[in-house]
Amino acid sequence: MVSGVFHKAIFVALSFFVSLMSASCIERTIYLDYDVIFEDTQSFNTWEGDPVLIPGIYEEQLFDEVEEGDELYIIHGFQGGIWVHLSIRVGGLDSSGVVYAKLGDDIGEIDYNIKLVRTAEGYLEAYDIPIPIGYDEDQLEMLYNTETYLEIQYTSGEETLSVIRTIMLREG
Repeated sequence: MVSGVFHKAIFVALSFFVSLMSASCIERTIYLDYDVIFEDTQSFNTWEGDPVLIPGIYEEQLFDEVEEGDELYIIHGFQGGIWVHLSIRVGGLDSSGVVYAKLGDDIGEIDYNIKLVRTAEGYLEAYDIPIPIGYDEDQLEMLYNTETYLEIQYTSGEETLSVIRTIMLREG
């Protein structure tokens, strides 16, 4: 009886040792990214030229500038909340800064630290800037088809760009 238990113990120990040794011989492939070295890192952070701030929205993956009298849509978010979504393009300033946006006197307001990204056209851009609307469902109806103002500021370092547009709020 003892020899049977002894044989089983030796068999289990040998099986464990063989499986351990065979696992250490498995070849593994590890993929690594090559180091990318950019010679001109400054142009990714600023856009040369006159300072400019362009408010806009994205429609069908295309930037559309918000001009005087344009419509902005109030939408209900998928995860809740009521929002107006904007985009901005900036030129002539650094990509790190603060964006401030305000709708009317008391409709909605934000103030974010932001890092802009470069577009194919060379601008620095924030693709989506959500402004929460501080109204409940009952009060929301009175905002639709109302003319108000949109104020946007972008500050980077000591420089601030500012734009104010008269806009029409619509139900989205």
